[in-house]
Amino acid sequence: MNESQRLEIIKNASSSKANKKVSAEFEDLLEEVLSEKLIVEHGLIEATDEDVKEEFESLESNEGEDDEDFDHDENLVDMDHRSAFWAELES
Repeated sequence: MNESQRLEIIKNASSSKANKKVSAEFEDLLEEVLSEKLIVEHGLIEATDEDVKEEFESLESNEGEDDEDFDHDENLVDMDHRSAFWAELES
């Protein structure tokens, strides 16, 4: 194999999809490091109105969800309601 063939193989390998995946992972790591550096040097950045709206919307979307009473304790039971068993005992 001559030098031009070896260079062609290296060129193809460096432009393959596998290297692009590694480069994307590297970009994520670089972004994290730069964000950390920014916070260390300048402190936390004030929240914008858009940030507050997004957080409010995400919290609001969870508002209507009912938790399942998996252990049947009184935390989710209507305490004013009597079961049929107790109603029968009291009569």
